[in-house]
Amino acid sequence: MRQMMKEFEEKPTEKNEDNRLDLKSMPKKERRKREKEILKETMEGMNSFEKFKYLLYYHKERMILIGIIAILVVSGSISIYKATRPTSISYGVINCLNQMEFNSLAIEQYTKDIGKYNGYQIKENINLGITRKDYEQNSGSQQYINFLTLSNADYYDVLFTDAEGVEFCSEQGVFNSIDGYLDKEHYEMVKDHIFTTKDKDGNIKGLAIDISDTEFAKSLNISYDDVYIGFPGNSDRNHTAVNDLLDYLFK
Repeated sequence: MRQMMKEFEEKPTEKNEDNRLDLKSMPKKERRKREKEILKETMEGMNSFEKFKYLLYYHKERMILIGIIAILVVSGSISIYKATRPTSISYGVINCLNQMEFNSLAIEQYTKDIGKYNGYQIKENINLGITRKDYEQNSGSQQYINFLTLSNADYYDVLFTDAEGVEFCSEQGVFNSIDGYLDKEHYEMVKDHIFTTKDKDGNIKGLAIDISDTEFAKSLNISYDDVYIGFPGNSDRNHTAVNDLLDYLFK
């Protein structure tokens, strides 16, 4: 076996010593014809394995290029497919101290339970370290710019957060007021779990929902016991995703 591998790695001997530089001066049609003739003459007398070695060696650049193109086409097609699938939920997790321990499988199971897993995509960001004090010192940091921009652009359906995160999002106008955001059915469903705090104008409003006692919140394994959810997005898709989640948590 070792001897065979050694032979495979060796450069095959080309029997035909035609000056290949002359081929460059030929018209394309004649050049292709002559190249075929040279190939046939060169491999004359070779057995099948020797022909294989010859073709592999002298056409390896083309084969590698074809392989790379094939990989790019496949990976590109997969990426396009994933990006065009509808979103079952787009969520963020604020102030999770240990992202490695966060149980994203609970979110995956949730989408399966509501029938929006196969053919759907889940968007997540569990690395949102956000506090009022840090914002006052680093309000121009890319993290806060990205977070506020995405929140205002209806990217997030729901944000899971601690009380500090609720206060920050409320003061920055990230969260929609619960009573004005939810329809009557869903408001009645959650009215006993509403968390009130000051909004950006200093008014006390219900801007988040306490889900701490739900099995779902516990299964997420966030690094705090009191878990709240708030809703930044105001598109039809955002509302549908929020209603799905509330039905799952409180019905």
